[in-house]
Amino acid sequence: MVEKIKSLLKKHNITIAAHYYQKDEVFYLANLTGDSLELAKKTANLDNPLIFCGVSFMGESAKILNPKIPVYMPKLASCSMARMAENELLQKNIEMLKNENIDFIPVAYINTTAKVKAIVGDLGGLTCTSSSAKNIIEKLPSNKKIFFLPDKNLGKNIANALRKSAKIIGEDGWQEADFILFDGHCSVHQLFMPEHIEFFKEKYPDIKIVVHPECSPQVCEMADFVGSTSQIINYVKEHKNERMAIGTEFNLVNRLKKEINPNIYILSSTKPECPSMNETTLKELYDLLVAIDEGKPYNEIKVDDEISKKAKKALDRMLELSK
Repeated sequence: MVEKIKSLLKKHNITIAAHYYQKDEVFYLANLTGDSLELAKKTANLDNPLIFCGVSFMGESAKILNPKIPVYMPKLASCSMARMAENELLQKNIEMLKNENIDFIPVAYINTTAKVKAIVGDLGGLTCTSSSAKNIIEKLPSNKKIFFLPDKNLGKNIANALRKSAKIIGEDGWQEADFILFDGHCSVHQLFMPEHIEFFKEKYPDIKIVVHPECSPQVCEMADFVGSTSQIINYVKEHKNERMAIGTEFNLVNRLKKEINPNIYILSSTKPECPSMNETTLKELYDLLVAIDEGKPYNEIKVDDEISKKAKKALDRMLELSK
């Protein structure tokens, strides 16, 4: 099947982009790999068809930033955190901010749907990634509050890094906080607990604890290093002879263990595997390529023109401030 996939990719001049959290069987076939920010940049100037292996919001972002090419996905996998913000609760949050006459800038994690990005872009806001969020927010006007969505943990951790106050909207005193947080979270990164760190530190006093900023503030405060997916990879490469426990998605950690450092452990008592990212399989990739070859493609990403226009404003602002 792998050789057939390679043959069809070459025949139709198709590029595969795969997020680091994809299964190895898919990841190693990709021409482009990276985290959300890296893939947004790498796919923005492609001239040939793209198959995006990730979750739906990533395919949408690729299409918005590069509308001239067809973008397909083997599986239209939906991120649970992205879905949290795509409902009437977001509109209620925005109404609460406006009713309190709060001067705010909405900052949406890239883990959001095109519709949410469009709402944010229309309000003069922008998107961010875990690797770019702190740098981007530091460049925003200091006299405005940040409405951060949808991941409360990432928002709180950025606020802590900037020595700013942060509260979930609706909490007592939320109107006074520098960062006002939407009440969302990542189903994978919430699995990592302080007691997991305590367990490893007790067993291996010299171990390095490495976590993603979608983890809880308590976990991030106890960690030796907190960083985005790409930053975690670089940290592992720079400390490849040290024992470490990593708190992020299983496929990435397992790959780092196999390729760079055998002294890596999963910082969890359960397997932290993203169900959405793992929906894409080798067979689904093959089936899509066969359909393209037969002139019957499916799962092509389409974004309404008006939504795309507004969402692109938010994405463009991110890319500009990420330089």
